[in-house]
Amino acid sequence: MLRCISVRAVDSAGRPVRDTPITLEIHQFAAGGMKAEFTDSEGLAQFELDLDRFAEITIYANGNPKVRRGKIKTEYTVTV
Repeated sequence: MLRCISVRAVDSAGRPVRDTPITLEIHQFAAGGMKAEFTDSEGLAQFELDLDRFAEITIYANGNPKVRRGKIKTEYTVTV
């Protein structure tokens, strides 16, 4: 099933952070792996993924874990 996931990177004051590497670690039965994108000027990284219904993800920003492995939502905000 095709899913769109958005991750917004912000600083401690809540301002968008540009050019932050965001990596999703995909945990699923078939074809798991990693997918990476950089944030845009609004601090947004967008992913379009083919996921099974049991898939889970872990989210990293600048190589640091920000969201632990869990069920998938369509939008996340992480502080970098």
